[in-house]
Amino acid sequence: MRVLSVLGRCSQLPAFYKFTIVGVFALILISKSARDKALVSSPVATLQTGPVDFRERWDKLRRPKNNGLADGIPLRVMFIGASMTLGEHSTGERGYRKQIRDWLVEQGNEVNYVGQNRFGDFLDNDVQAFGAQPIKPTLDRCKEIVPQTQPNLILINAGSSDCFQQNHWGPAFILQKMRDLVDYLFEASPRATIIMSTIITSPWDNVEDCVKSANAQIRQVATDLIREGKPVVLAEMHYDQGLPNRVEKKHIGKDNMHPIDAGYFLMGDIFIESIQDVEEKGWLQAPVNNGIPFDGEAERHAEEAKSEEQIQEKPDEQAKGEEEKSEVKPNARRRRNI
Repeated sequence: MRVLSVLGRCSQLPAFYKFTIVGVFALILISKSARDKALVSSPVATLQTGPVDFRERWDKLRRPKNNGLADGIPLRVMFIGASMTLGEHSTGERGYRKQIRDWLVEQGNEVNYVGQNRFGDFLDNDVQAFGAQPIKPTLDRCKEIVPQTQPNLILINAGSSDCFQQNHWGPAFILQKMRDLVDYLFEASPRATIIMSTIITSPWDNVEDCVKSANAQIRQVATDLIREGKPVVLAEMHYDQGLPNRVEKKHIGKDNMHPIDAGYFLMGDIFIESIQDVEEKGWLQAPVNNGIPFDGEAERHAEEAKSEEQIQEKPDEQAKGEEEKSEVKPNARRRRNI
């Protein structure tokens, strides 16, 4: 009865008010219909099928800083290690280096990777790592490149090859060899901040025993250096320290040595946390201005452009040389005739 009473009263209103009331009800119905359609077309959860492409995850990292790390100084980065540092057996052989570079650039810094080797399916892929390389040869090779490049951020993941080659190397003297390596890096590149890291787990029991021994020695080196006031932090990679999101046996590939993409991504994330740590401590310093470009991708583009230019110039130079020869021969004959 109340509804009929209300309708009766509404029928007595002027035409202007009637149209206004009808319009309001129409808008309410339209808004409700649109909202219902949005809920149907945009479910809360989306079922993902198939393998995860970690290349997509590399583009969805932490929110960037507008002014860059350490007020946007250029970062000349050197990765030191062996095949795991190279990223062998990962998608595109990029490991965690591409992931870290993308994140650094998103923070607002110019980045140039430096090293003697070039490895991985991305542009600025310079690295100071070689397959199956233990710590001692790593130091020997660093002496050939660090004084020239002088990186201001160094990330070390070395020692796994010592454990995989126990007949020749093994865990003995890793403490001294790692200390020698880091001491030399500070000597050759005084503006460097160094991130050391422990070794990830191994599914082989004999190798895992070596890994745990090596990690204990690496931790001791890092502790000693930190106590001495050196700009060093330790990126803990082994799950046995009770930290979350570490590489476990399920993250190791079919070769029982190298991580799958998910494992490499975890390692990269741990390194990123350590980079944030040294940035918060205020340790990052601008690199020495020694002529090395600040942007590694721009440097590579310039190299490629120069190489293409040289290739294009070669036919022209050859044709020009043949023309000069043809001009010299008649002149020589005239001289002899004269």
